[in-house]
Amino acid sequence: MRNAGTMRGRNRRRGQALVPVLFIVVILTAFAVTVSGTARREVRAAGNYLKEAQAHFIARGAVEYALAELQQSTGGGITPPQLAAPPDTDANGWTQLGDGWYKVEVIDTASRVNINTASFAMLVKLPAFQANRELAAALVDWRDADDVPGSTSVGTAPPSPMSTTDPVTGAETDHYQGLVPPYEAKNAPFDTVDELLLVAGFTPAVLYGPPAVEEPPAASLGARMATGTRQGDGGAGGAGTPDSEQPAVDTSASETPLVELITTLSRELNVASDGTPRVNVKTASQQDMQSRLGISASLANALVQARGDNGANIRSIADLLNIPGFTRQVMQQIGDKVTVTDAQQRNGVININTAPPEVLATIPGADETIYNAVVDYRSGGQTFTGLNDLFRITSLNRQQLQVLVDHVCTKSSVYLVRVRVRMPGSRGVHAVQALVEVAPPQTGTPGGQVSPGSPSTAQPQSPRILQWREVPRRPGWSSWTSAGASTSTGGILGVP
Repeated sequence: MRNAGTMRGRNRRRGQALVPVLFIVVILTAFAVTVSGTARREVRAAGNYLKEAQAHFIARGAVEYALAELQQSTGGGITPPQLAAPPDTDANGWTQLGDGWYKVEVIDTASRVNINTASFAMLVKLPAFQANRELAAALVDWRDADDVPGSTSVGTAPPSPMSTTDPVTGAETDHYQGLVPPYEAKNAPFDTVDELLLVAGFTPAVLYGPPAVEEPPAASLGARMATGTRQGDGGAGGAGTPDSEQPAVDTSASETPLVELITTLSRELNVASDGTPRVNVKTASQQDMQSRLGISASLANALVQARGDNGANIRSIADLLNIPGFTRQVMQQIGDKVTVTDAQQRNGVININTAPPEVLATIPGADETIYNAVVDYRSGGQTFTGLNDLFRITSLNRQQLQVLVDHVCTKSSVYLVRVRVRMPGSRGVHAVQALVEVAPPQTGTPGGQVSPGSPSTAQPQSPRILQWREVPRRPGWSSWTSAGASTSTGGILGVP
């Protein structure tokens, strides 16, 4: 009996010793599971970071490729682009680079209304503002230099009402100080289109339109990505000639989101289509006009006599039609070679080759006749190669030509490049957009090429990225087929 009791005591002590062992095993197991889970998460995070880094550099390479193509195909901003798709681009516009796939869209910013230069009268012709003019007023107040709501003062000039027919009130710092948190009106140009969300009355729905349907992920990560493109779309202003606030045609029913019709930067090099600087007919000498424009001595003398002191009588190149001898035929030869300013660039002008109907309708002073003349010319498969082509449109009279020629262009030097990147194993899309500018050609000979031994009139410049933004998915923004855009389709990318 004593032996049996002794054995039970020993077993009890052994069982008690097993308890802490089991406890330690449980603790170690939990620790191992935790460490394993943490390791797996870190591995996934590292993998995601690697994919994000790869996507970033693929996007960067795509933008650099697009910029190089733009520089070459436009001759430095002197002709409309004809872009070749990247090698190995599939039928849906996707191109493989490394482990990822990318798709590029190039948009001419001159095909949009420049919200930093457009007048109130231009802005209210856009579909989003036709029924809500207060939004346009608030936009102008955000960028202007004064703190007077609903005014269009420039610099030190006294403020003037935005609209004499139907006054509207915008929003200045007093309004924004009443918000939570409070802030001030910028009173400076917009840096990005998204900045409009800070302006009174603007919401994501106003700017981006209704939410877009996300594209489905690629069916096979090991095959080419076959993703269809959703359907979608998509100025001098300031103090100028008084303009009607009614658009040339009714665009109020347009479903194109506002974000696809506006830009913060657009400009054209003030050069002819052969790359040579335009001749300022307000100040050029008679001999200079004869040699550079190829006109007779009598025509050059007539212009000098008619332009008055400092060219006061010449406010537009269309004014040359008022001078005896300057016929439409003459203007068809020299219309793209002349200018009325010494500025190297023309800011905010609208490209009549690429602008959609909603933007064409905002051209200051444009009526239905002007609108239809431009659309008909484009519909015939013709491209405006220079401002001189405007004088070939016989349906436009002198007054209509004057309205049109001062606010439009036929080429651009600034483009918006959008890139989407997809990586294997990732359902998301890495999206970026970049504002890029092609480098102006060196002047010296026609075509912008400097011959050996001939001095260039300007320092050589390089094409550059002006702005780079990683873009989150937003309602309506992912409509990648925009007016004035060239999309990668596996063939030649033509500007419509």
